Amino acid sequence: MLARLARMLPRPARTAPLAAAQPATGLGPGVALEAGPVPASAGRRATAGLANIQILRGLAAATVLVHHAAVYAQILRGAEPSFPTFEAMMGVWGVAVFFAISGTLMAGLVVRDRPLVFLAHRISRIFPTYLAVVALFAAVFAALGLSLGGLAPLSLSLAPAGPRSYALNVEWTLVFETSFYVGLFGLASAGLARRIVPLAVLWLVLLAAAFLLLPTASHDLVLPPAYLLPVAAACVPFAGGLLLPRLIASGRITPMAGLLALPLFAACLFVERDVARWLGGIAAVLLVGAAASARQARGEGAVTRAALSLGDASYVLYLVHVPVLVLTARAVPAHWSGLAYGLTAIVVALGLAVLLGPVDLALYRALRRRIDAAAPVTLRRWLAAYLLMFAGCAAWGSADTARDDWQERRARMALAALPAGSWADPAAAAAAIDARGLTLPASMQGALEFITRTSPVDAVVSAYAFDPARPTQTYRLAVYCSGRLIGLDRPRRMRKDLAEVIGPARPGHRIGFWMQIPAAACAADPAPLALAIDADGRMGVLAAPGR
Repeated sequence: MLARLARMLPRPARTAPLAAAQPATGLGPGVALEAGPVPASAGRRATAGLANIQILRGLAAATVLVHHAAVYAQILRGAEPSFPTFEAMMGVWGVAVFFAISGTLMAGLVVRDRPLVFLAHRISRIFPTYLAVVALFAAVFAALGLSLGGLAPLSLSLAPAGPRSYALNVEWTLVFETSFYVGLFGLASAGLARRIVPLAVLWLVLLAAAFLLLPTASHDLVLPPAYLLPVAAACVPFAGGLLLPRLIASGRITPMAGLLALPLFAACLFVERDVARWLGGIAAVLLVGAAASARQARGEGAVTRAALSLGDASYVLYLVHVPVLVLTARAVPAHWSGLAYGLTAIVVALGLAVLLGPVDLALYRALRRRIDAAAPVTLRRWLAAYLLMFAGCAAWGSADTARDDWQERRARMALAALPAGSWADPAAAAAAIDARGLTLPASMQGALEFITRTSPVDAVVSAYAFDPARPTQTYRLAVYCSGRLIGLDRPRRMRKDLAEVIGPARPGHRIGFWMQIPAAACAADPAPLALAIDADGRMGVLAAPGR
C-alpha cells in the first residue's frame, strides 16, 4: 500500500510552496520555520505562511508541560493522579506532533537549502539555546546545593548513544532531531534530497517491519543507540511528516484529515505504549496536515496572538519546564496540594519561556545570518568538526550500549539455566545458586532498599551492590516477584552516601540501582527477590528490608 502511495504522489518540485511560505519564527524542540521577510500586510507576526502550525506547536509544548507537571506532582509531591492514562498519553501526543511538524518542514528545507547550509541552520537552532539553558540551570542548582545530572560530553553531544543521564530530562527528542538532521544532510549530500518521498515511504516500511519482527522491548526505545534509532516507533511521525508537503500539494490531505486524527489519538488510551507511538504518530501527521492545508489564522485577537507567542517560545518552554518543575517542588510549601503545585509550576515555566523566547529567536536569527554569509570552506570545516564529534559520540555510546546489552543477555542466560522454582523465595534461590557453584564472593555487599510506587502505572526499585575486594566489578540487578522475573537492569547511581558503610567506590563507578518496573508487578508479593549478577554469571541474593 505504501509503495502504491509513493507512485501516486506528484513530483518533488511541488513541495516548494510549503517551504517557501514559512516565516522566520521559533519552533518546538529543535525545529524552526525559515524564510525571508514577510510583508507587513501579512500580519504583524509574519504568520501568513503557516500560522496554524505555529499555534499547533505551542499547543504541543503546552501538552508536554501539563503531562510532566502531572508526573512530577506524583513523584515529588505524592499527589494522586486525576486521569492517569490520559495524563500519560499527553506526552506521547505532544512529542508526536513536534516530530510531524519537524518532518513536514524539513521535507521542504532539505530541497531548498544547500546541504551545508541546511545542517548549519539546524545545529545553530538546537545547540546554542540548549547549552545556554543547561548552563543556566547548572548554575542555579549549584547555588542551591542541588545536583544537575547529565553534564557529561556524551550526553551534551545529543548523539544517539543509548541510555544516558541528561541534564534537562527532555533531551531524548533532541537526540532524535539531531539524528534526523544528520541523516537528511547525508541524503542531500548524496544528491537524494528530491527523492525524499520514496525514501520516506521505504522508511515507513522498515519501521513497520521492525515493529513486527524485533523484540517488543526495542519498539518504544526513547534513548536508543545509533543502530536502533532508525527503527524506533518514535520515528513514525517524522517519517510521515516528510510525505505531507507532497500530499498537501496534490490535494490528498485536506483540513478534514484533522477529524481522522481524533479517534486515533483516543485509541492511544487503550493500547500498549509501543502501539500508541504508531497510532499517535499517524494521528499527528493527519493533524499537522490538516493545520497546514486549512485557512491560516491571522495574528489578530488576543487569543490568537497569545497562541502565536506560545509557539515562538515553545522551544525554550520545552527546555526549561522540567528543571522548573523540580525547583518549584522545592520552593512551594509542603502542605500544598499536587494541583496547586502543578499550576504554580506551569505558570512559572510559561513566564520563563515568554521571557527567554525572544532571546532564543534573536540568537538564532543572528547565527543564521552569519551562516548565510559564511564562506563554504568555513562551513565545511565547522561542520566536519561537528560531524566527527557526532559520529564519534554515537559510535562510542552505541558500542557501550551493545556491550551492556550483551552482558544482559548473558545474565538472562545464567538466570534461565537454574530451575524455575529457584525464584520462589530467597532461601530457594540461595540454595539453587550454591548448588550450581555460582555464588558470589562473601565480600560482595548489597541490599534491596525499597520498591515504591511513583505513579499509577510505575514503581521504582532502589538497591545497591558493591565488592570492596573487586572495586571495578559491575553487577546487574534482577528482581523477581511471585517467582517471575520483573526486571533486569544495570547500575545507574554513584551512591556516595554509602561510602561510610561499604567504603569508597572507585571514582565514577556506579553501584546503585534505580530501576523502573510496572506498579502492579510486585504489588501482591510481600517478599520480592533481588539478585546481583556479575559478568561471569555468578549471583548473590540481596538482603531486603526487614530481613
